[in-house]
Amino acid sequence: MPNHIVLCIGNGFRVSNKAVRLYPDRIVLTGNTLYLDSTYINYLTLAELSSIIAQRLSHIASNDLNVSANFNRQIDKLTETANFLYQNYLSYSLFENYLFYPPYLLAKYFYCSFNKAIHWWYRSTEAMADLNVLKVTHKEQFALALSKMHLLQTRINQALENYYYKTHINFLPLDYVTHYVEHSETPSLSKLLKKSPSVYARHPTLAQRLSYIKYGELNRLSGLLINISPTTLLKDLFSKELNILQSDYQNDIQETAETKLNYLKHISSQPQETITLKQGGIIRSFLRSLLAGLFILITYACITTDKAHDSEWLIGVIILSMISAFCLFRCYKMYKSIGSALLTMKPRGLILPCFDKAIPWKQIDSFEITGQMYKKLTIYLNPAFKPGEFKPCNAKIKYNKRNNHIQITAYEIRGKLKLPDCESLISDYIRVAHARIELQLFMQNKNNQ
Repeated sequence: MPNHIVLCIGNGFRVSNKAVRLYPDRIVLTGNTLYLDSTYINYLTLAELSSIIAQRLSHIASNDLNVSANFNRQIDKLTETANFLYQNYLSYSLFENYLFYPPYLLAKYFYCSFNKAIHWWYRSTEAMADLNVLKVTHKEQFALALSKMHLLQTRINQALENYYYKTHINFLPLDYVTHYVEHSETPSLSKLLKKSPSVYARHPTLAQRLSYIKYGELNRLSGLLINISPTTLLKDLFSKELNILQSDYQNDIQETAETKLNYLKHISSQPQETITLKQGGIIRSFLRSLLAGLFILITYACITTDKAHDSEWLIGVIILSMISAFCLFRCYKMYKSIGSALLTMKPRGLILPCFDKAIPWKQIDSFEITGQMYKKLTIYLNPAFKPGEFKPCNAKIKYNKRNNHIQITAYEIRGKLKLPDCESLISDYIRVAHARIELQLFMQNKNNQ
């Protein structure tokens, strides 16, 4: 049995052996704790609730919590080693980079393999816990409980997020969740069952979990889940605790939102300047010109030689001429790109010469700056956002339309600002953009009320 049982709003049913501080009484709980999410209990029968609790308690009985903590420590150590090798690989000179590359690849390979094995272990513990539930409850009740939790997860999380932005309303939290779920579209069970599993996922899909317990009556399950409606179970079991919980949750979320509002106002008011990075490459262009000149001299020497002009001589001259022409073409392209705009950072978005419109910062999901032969900035856009028609430009920019990400190669940067220095600048632009959107959500909901 767990040392503590906590009734909460949000975050689902779970067990943990980590110390936790409860608000508002500042109580510290240690040992094994079972968390019961009241937003889900509202939709479960007693048999379904019992099956979910039994599944969570099985993790405590099997000592999964202590074993997973040890695994996580090993993963952290391996991650630190891989990151250390990677950072050293990037920071040393080109010659030393090649020395670091084999151990880096080896560390990366073992890290990925170890990571897959750990995630497989997490999924296998879920499978064992699911099988243990069948010892104390009926298979169909557990299948119903699992399906309800998977079907309600997205809508309940969205309802709680909306409630956070509407802290001024008089709805009780659980009443608001019930109202939101009732008026939102119910996802299809068949579509949910088709969700493809990932080797890096810690939790199995609904289809995998139903296969663990060998439940195959999917048509009957779909019929039973046509209408997922609230039950009176939560009020019957926890009437007193429920009132205290909702009152504390309301007060806590209002204080949290007020603090967040002040923070967002501070972030949004920060001044932002316009910064343009231009492509360099004078030194690289000069070296390429020397290389092209060398091949031209060799070609000239071959043409003016007294050697017999046979077929081998002709093939050699043609090959050398082609190499010389290729080197000259690369010099010309490099020369044209020098001084051209690589990217421009403005408060309203990122401007690239290959697109007519700016890319709003809120549409950038993530980005990374890498540097092996050249410095490269890779930007991953929101899959739903379309930056427009891609057009050729002097800067070396690639746009992957299918995955919706952009890669910018910088040979050199003109000016004092380097491409790696842009990491904090881009992060600030994105942070301020998201802060303004979040602040707008708060103010819109307040004005609508």
